[in-house]
Amino acid sequence: MNKKVALVTLIEASVLLTDDDKLTLIDRVPALTDQQVDVIGKYLAAERQFVLGHKKELSDSFDAMLEELVKGQDTVYVGTGKPS
Repeated sequence: MNKKVALVTLIEASVLLTDDDKLTLIDRVPALTDQQVDVIGKYLAAERQFVLGHKKELSDSFDAMLEELVKGQDTVYVGTGKPS
């Protein structure tokens, strides 16, 4: 696979970059030097490896957070949203 194509894939999959940052980087990929592609690619590959390596912990943490949010969902407060 072409390094620039692989870099675009890593950019699209990034969880750290904002959508605007992703679009900016993708626009600049064609003009990047091989060295710049390597540096950015290594950084984003490390991010991806971390996320995949910690997928279970991240998923469990997210599930616990959702459980906490759902716990008090049956209570409805009118007005300020706070109990009186």
